[in-house]
Amino acid sequence: MFDPPFSFIWFVLFILCAVWAVVFYRRLAESRRALRKLNDKIDKNKTSADMVADVIKYKLDPHLLKNALNAIQSHAYQSYYALDKLSNILDYILYESDTNFVRLKEEIAFAENLIEINRLKISPLFDLHVRKKIPEGCGDLLIAPFISINPIENAFKHADIQSENSFISVIFEVKDHLFLLSVSNKIQPKVIGGEHQRGGLGNKALKNRLDRIYGEHYRLTTETDGDVYQVRLEIKLHAEH
Repeated sequence: MFDPPFSFIWFVLFILCAVWAVVFYRRLAESRRALRKLNDKIDKNKTSADMVADVIKYKLDPHLLKNALNAIQSHAYQSYYALDKLSNILDYILYESDTNFVRLKEEIAFAENLIEINRLKISPLFDLHVRKKIPEGCGDLLIAPFISINPIENAFKHADIQSENSFISVIFEVKDHLFLLSVSNKIQPKVIGGEHQRGGLGNKALKNRLDRIYGEHYRLTTETDGDVYQVRLEIKLHAEH
């Protein structure tokens, strides 16, 4: 039986592939011509209103997608930002505050993380003012942990965030080893004369804790002036032994 040489087999296969490619290309070209004729026929039957609608559709859709993408990116960034602040708070709760006293700079950092998380709940245009006046070296003074939570949380809870001129102000300051925390905010009308003016259960719990830890070495005052409520806390700090 005659066996054709190997090169001859490859030659035949090459010819068959070439023929198939030519036939396939011609059929593809014919299909494209038929589709082009169909599109031309459809375009001729289109009214000017149809053409305008097509333009608007192709102009509008990318903008919608871009806006959606921006919104997703914004929420993703806010979620990442909030989780990062929450992680810092949990670190403070689990590790840094596992003692009777912490460094003042650690307590203030904790309070700032708490403020940033609450900031996400209010409008970017809301007047939230945070200021620190801590002289160099005073950040290592010791303070009881979580001592700043109550006034700050109450400010966000009871602030009249819907009013145009509403605000929350938080000031951290140290003068001659005296820590000063001042928190003020505009009160919602329904709160005036209510829980805020009486001091609230939260302030009572804070005062009891301050009594146990600092005795006569602190002062906690609250004041309501019209629709503005202010808490002022003064604590005599001591250096690490």
